[in-house]
Amino acid sequence: MITAPLDAAAGTHSLAAALAANPTAALEDIARAAGTTPLDVLKALPDGEATILPGRHMVAALDDIAGWGEITFIVNTGPVILEAKAPLGGGTVASGMYNLKGKPIGGHLNIAACDAVAFVRRKLFSMETRSVQFYAADGACLFKVYLGRDAERRLIPEQIAAFDRLEARLMDDPR
Repeated sequence: MITAPLDAAAGTHSLAAALAANPTAALEDIARAAGTTPLDVLKALPDGEATILPGRHMVAALDDIAGWGEITFIVNTGPVILEAKAPLGGGTVASGMYNLKGKPIGGHLNIAACDAVAFVRRKLFSMETRSVQFYAADGACLFKVYLGRDAERRLIPEQIAAFDRLEARLMDDPR
């Protein structure tokens, strides 16, 4: 259960302490330790680790990611972490939903529920990662898309380049 800190100063201290105690832990774990949300943890990461953009970029981001090859799609609810490794098949927009059309990654994503899209560069359990993460207005993470890895477990250079291009393009979008 996520609880609100007693005051803003206590919350800041608690979040800073939780980050310092385990800086490469999952964002959800740090948030639980600090009594805050995963989005608040992202906002507290060191400069260069997260770029947070408006949720209106969700469809453009997912459409671009569909061309990246195999990725890892993650939904982390706390007690359950679901992962699917496959190319994201892209989707179509209808009735306010982004309807994923691939296999094994399929489903229906409520576009209006996405309040923020974050480009994240950080170590997770001591392994360098890149991910695009999608957040609700309450600061909860809807889902994450992690870049793929080669046979030696290194990030795929073409995906890193695609990640950087997408981030730059969406940052420059004046809408």
